[in-house]
Amino acid sequence: MHYFVICEQNPLFSLKLHFFFRIPKMVLNIKRASSLDGATVNVQDVLKPFDHQVGGHTPFTSLPNGHLLKPCVERELYFYQKMPKSLKSIAPLCCSTIQGSSVSTFDDSCVNCRQHQLENVVIPESIEGSPILNKRKLSKNFIVLSDLTYRMKSPRILDLKLGTRQHGDQATVAKIACMTAKCQSTTSATLGIRLCGMKRPPSESQNQISINKYEGRQMGKMELFLALQQFFDVSENVLELVQTKLLAIRDVLNETDGVRLFGASLLIVIESEITESTPIENLVRIKVVDFANATFGGFQGDNIYEGKDEGSILGLDTLLGIVKC
Repeated sequence: MHYFVICEQNPLFSLKLHFFFRIPKMVLNIKRASSLDGATVNVQDVLKPFDHQVGGHTPFTSLPNGHLLKPCVERELYFYQKMPKSLKSIAPLCCSTIQGSSVSTFDDSCVNCRQHQLENVVIPESIEGSPILNKRKLSKNFIVLSDLTYRMKSPRILDLKLGTRQHGDQATVAKIACMTAKCQSTTSATLGIRLCGMKRPPSESQNQISINKYEGRQMGKMELFLALQQFFDVSENVLELVQTKLLAIRDVLNETDGVRLFGASLLIVIESEITESTPIENLVRIKVVDFANATFGGFQGDNIYEGKDEGSILGLDTLLGIVKC
């Protein structure tokens, strides 16, 4: 995997062959292409928005070989750097973290990232009019994650906010009040899950279904159950895989002391176009994502919690009850 490093020199940008962060002209607001070893670089066609995102605030960017570039707050970056081993099995593989020009590639990253370790990466700070980054200033913090939709032909995707509490220990009084009210007025408080995004692609016998986070907040118990039953309208073999993976995540949380996944989501991806040649690892992928408010013992001076995360386990139990219907 080869990437370009975007560097600012005086008012102009130059490209050097180190790590190819496929960033298009509209993101960097570059008015002219720079040269690479005497060749003209066409920046316009390089970076690609992630087409399968159904939840979250900041859009991701697709990188080659099954990776996503996610802008994040510093806290989530540190969480991935210090994440307990028990949680790594239920989270997407994080190959690298980027803080300004500082890049850290983990020992347990994928082979491709270990062979092409990032060096001397400088991310431009100024962007305008970028749909990829919500027209915000480009974050200085990024994580390079595995793409759960990688090599799926027609993925159906479900993003469920997990647990009965979403705010972290560092939240302001106003934020706590807002997030608590949101939980109490939705299915989060009673069921431990809230629909944040769902996409089921069309087929010969079914129409496409798309549900966003605002619609999810309006759902009561029955509306949520109906939507999830439509999402999990799959073969028994696939449903068994879903149950197995959900139980594995539940087991981890049940055996892990002091972890609280405040604000995290459960991301479920299922292949819709299944053939005899479809590898089993491409059928179902389920991970816990979004750790900006999550915590564990000794992390960043947060409160110390005892026992298991009952709110997240409640959400998993609710989902397992629906899947088994």
